[in-house]
Amino acid sequence: MPDRNGETSQLSPATSLRLLQRGDQWTYQAIGTLTPPGSNPLELSGEITVSIEPDRRLGRSEWSTIVFSQQFEITQADGSRQAMPAPAWMFWFVQDEQSRDVAIAADNMTRDGSPRIARTPQVFYPGSWSAQTAYHNRLEFENGDVVENMLTVYDQERVETKQGSFASWKATISSHSAATGMIEGMDWWTPELGAPAKFSTVSKMPDGAEIRFVATLETSNVL
Repeated sequence: MPDRNGETSQLSPATSLRLLQRGDQWTYQAIGTLTPPGSNPLELSGEITVSIEPDRRLGRSEWSTIVFSQQFEITQADGSRQAMPAPAWMFWFVQDEQSRDVAIAADNMTRDGSPRIARTPQVFYPGSWSAQTAYHNRLEFENGDVVENMLTVYDQERVETKQGSFASWKATISSHSAATGMIEGMDWWTPELGAPAKFSTVSKMPDGAEIRFVATLETSNVL
């Protein structure tokens, strides 16, 4: 955690993921570009709020939900700014109290936003972190959809945020599915936060549009 000078006390990143609790929240400031099919890039900026909430849709009291709420604006070629509608991404999960692994049990990453249930939950947030942390799993859903997810730690790096300076595990990530296309990026994971201190994303949508942004932690009630 940050000390009175706004810096984390450990020299190396923490190795055990926080036990996520309902009510945890992290807010990030994001900046990047949106490139529509066949067009030039447009400036994108806004805020992403990630929160841990109880399950209110599937009737599974033992599951909690990671909710990604995005509020972006696009700067048009004439300089005008326009809100970019973005649905909330929801991931129902279970966390093993011993290993700390967070496994996805369902999500709403469908074309109409309806939930889909995983046949077997798969790790989404590793519970233990080191230079060797990595996974490659195949998340199969009861409706027949499939998502390929990968994460590989390859470095350590300190991240400067408005909440302080955090020692983080730098990891490449990717997710591929027919519904959302290819999502690739990088996470600067800070296990004691239960979330990255920063993350970058490149999303290539099925229609050919591309979104790129970097999001840096602004505030969190975990600290």
